[in-house]
Amino acid sequence: MIRQAVPRPQWARRIDHPVNGLEVADPALQLTIGAARSAFGPLAVASGDQAEPVPGAAAVLITLVAGDDRGSDSAASVVLIRRAAHLRANPGEIAFPGGRIEPGEAPLAAALREAEEEVALPRDAVDVLGELASARQLRRPVPILPFVAAARGRPALEANPSEVDCVLVIPLAELVAPGRYWQERWDRAGDPALTMHFFDLGEDVIWGATAHMLHGLVLGLLGRCVSPPVGR
Repeated sequence: MIRQAVPRPQWARRIDHPVNGLEVADPALQLTIGAARSAFGPLAVASGDQAEPVPGAAAVLITLVAGDDRGSDSAASVVLIRRAAHLRANPGEIAFPGGRIEPGEAPLAAALREAEEEVALPRDAVDVLGELASARQLRRPVPILPFVAAARGRPALEANPSEVDCVLVIPLAELVAPGRYWQERWDRAGDPALTMHFFDLGEDVIWGATAHMLHGLVLGLLGRCVSPPVGR
């Protein structure tokens, strides 16, 4: 197992506070499948049907899985992967299933294709709920387009060893538990402000674009609304 190599600058400053700046009371009762379904409007995924004009852009699928059989009241877990150690790009890092959008391919189609290739999640086993604001990797300034989906039931997921070391299904409530989330400021005087997000998984840490998207998702579910995509 490769622990992520975070390129933390020497001037980084850690800031510890809850994920939304406030204490989250009973997060398992708020971060639910029903909250996710209500957070997105009926036209939320319309832009995902269009071909992405930015060369090298990527798409990811953020899949929420019900923790039990309580329907919309079920606490939501999120599907993540640990990228295979032999990969040239970001080996061992925690990420969402996803990858580069092929020429002429719609972003949503790319996200669904990559999830099926990487974790054996059939595209007809999810309901696509909507799209989050695009993100960018620190070391590769091209957009990542995140789509949020709810799994129908609890699908059997399997890591593709050519790309994925293992599949992780993490309850969202655990990610907002005390001590799990923190921010770091990576800006210096004269530089643009840069806030980095982190989620502690014990043996692993979620950071970078994945943590940025996950932070946005959690805030959206707690506030029952999701910011529309930006940076098109």
